[in-house]
Amino acid sequence: MKKIIVSAMVLTGVAFAYSDCAMCHNGGMAAKLDTMAPAQIIKKMKEFKAGKGNPMMVNIAKGMSEKEIEEAAKKYGKK
Repeated sequence: MKKIIVSAMVLTGVAFAYSDCAMCHNGGMAAKLDTMAPAQIIKKMKEFKAGKGNPMMVNIAKGMSEKEIEEAAKKYGKK
């Protein structure tokens, strides 16, 4: 049962994660994105998309297009 719930959370997480990366990243649950340059975020997201790293982020990155990754990096990265 626990595995089913976690799977559902991962799948629904992909749907809204891009729209609110700051929920986890700037909310204290993960690395702060506003301390990273957009280029650093893009590089890391490409690594996740290739299947390397945190499984939750791998799933999120695989659900994002290159354009969405770039937009998120610009939105949440260091200004």
